[in-house]
Amino acid sequence: MPLPSILDVFRISIGPSSSHTLGALRSGLLFREKVSKYNLDNCRITIELCGSFALTGKGHLTDKAVVCGLNGMDVERDGERFLEIYENIVKKGYVDIYGYKIPFNPEEDIVWNKNLDNLTHPNTVRYRLTKDGNVIDEEEYRSVGGGMLDREKVKIKTESTEETFKDLCNIMDFCKKNEIDFAEFVDYLMEKRYSINRNRLDYKLLKRWTIMKRRIDGGLRKEGILPGILKLQRRAPKMFKEYLENLRSFRMLSEEVTLTSIYAIAVAEENASGALVVTAPTCGSSGVLPAVLCSIQERYHLQDEKILDALKVAGLIGMVVIKNGSIAGAEVGCQGEIGVACSMAAASVCYLMGGSIEQIEFAAEIGLEHHLGLTCDPVAGLVQIPCIERNGTAAVSALNASNLALLSRAEHQVSFDKAVETMMEIGKDMSAKYKETSLGGLAKTIKPAFHT
Repeated sequence: MPLPSILDVFRISIGPSSSHTLGALRSGLLFREKVSKYNLDNCRITIELCGSFALTGKGHLTDKAVVCGLNGMDVERDGERFLEIYENIVKKGYVDIYGYKIPFNPEEDIVWNKNLDNLTHPNTVRYRLTKDGNVIDEEEYRSVGGGMLDREKVKIKTESTEETFKDLCNIMDFCKKNEIDFAEFVDYLMEKRYSINRNRLDYKLLKRWTIMKRRIDGGLRKEGILPGILKLQRRAPKMFKEYLENLRSFRMLSEEVTLTSIYAIAVAEENASGALVVTAPTCGSSGVLPAVLCSIQERYHLQDEKILDALKVAGLIGMVVIKNGSIAGAEVGCQGEIGVACSMAAASVCYLMGGSIEQIEFAAEIGLEHHLGLTCDPVAGLVQIPCIERNGTAAVSALNASNLALLSRAEHQVSFDKAVETMMEIGKDMSAKYKETSLGGLAKTIKPAFHT
């Protein structure tokens, strides 16, 4: 697999899960396009959610996402109305595919298959189009993390230098040889392979940075109960108020560290509510990077242009992981989500603080290394416990990882590439009950009355 686009790392998405919500929705969009060639009069569509999609799909809104995808929902345009759109579909009793009204009843047309055996990937959805009881078409999609589907092909403009960029070590060699930094490398790669020049890339990243900041602001203002059977109270607004009222009496941690953690929780609570977020690299870990960059921007009065370059550095770390590892909790556990998010954030902070490419690589390695083995065990299948607090703790860890890398002048034994390789090895060894199935770990400590 070649290096993906940085826009594959930073996708505009609907919460609460990039793989289980955005990926599911995008699979619906793909099947919608596939069947649009048929005369759909008197047709029905059956949706089979398999493996992790079935085990945690209710809490991740997977069923609602696939249906909205079939109906043609545009994430950027309609993401804030996601649940409203689904309810309207159910109320009307049909999915609209280019004017064809396909009857839809969630109780009859969605099948929940919790069996994890014989699946190529745990995040699997199968669609079947039938007419008069006969199968017209069927397709299977697998959501591999960050909203990406395994059927999507990365379009490369030039492949002659692909081996040069097989891992971060090779990228560092290329940067040294050409006397460029990581942000400039991303500019080079995006223009060479994806025909997106720097001005266009900066425009797209600024749009994403704006959404990230909007989620922090929204999370600090909105109070109430998060959706789902846990009835979890939003805490970010009260935490922020407590922070402001006791600003002069903080002694345990610095103001910046405290504020960073609150920012991360604010975004994570917005994500848990199904708001429009930006994957970084996933929805479940979308609070880490914005929190770190926002607090650093405020502390050092940095312009957005500098933050966009920091996003490129963070994105590069995510690109390398997607190429050589995984960011899917259902495949490698939360080490691939929160661990990678911490790694990305640490790299971006190190860059902003003037770190060399060696120090940035070390910061990224520290961020990932100390999250190795982290399980994905969401209580009740919701991206709330322990997911929200993990964003806060990972954001603080990212600041520390960057600080350690700068202090030690990048002297270390384990490379970032080896940490990614180790993460994949651990992920393969990890029991399925710890990989986004809610069958083990913390998910077993609370047993609300729910079913999928």
